[in-house]
Amino acid sequence: MHRRMLGNGYCARPVEMDCHFESICESCTFFVTTIEFRPTLERQRDEAAAKGQVAREQIFNGLLGRLDEQAG
Repeated sequence: MHRRMLGNGYCARPVEMDCHFESICESCTFFVTTIEFRPTLERQRDEAAAKGQVAREQIFNGLLGRLDEQAG
């Protein structure tokens, strides 16, 4: 599988598909993350919470929840 490294996971979008949205990766269906990125995701969630960015905080909570499900 082709994967492009991101700051908090990987993009699994097929190479032949173009992407015009370089800043919405966490809500993209091709976004993949792993336990190694948990500290980064937690910091991003905490920053969103501190800034009152509820929707962004929920995205990171969802990603962290999926990591917990995968680990359990």
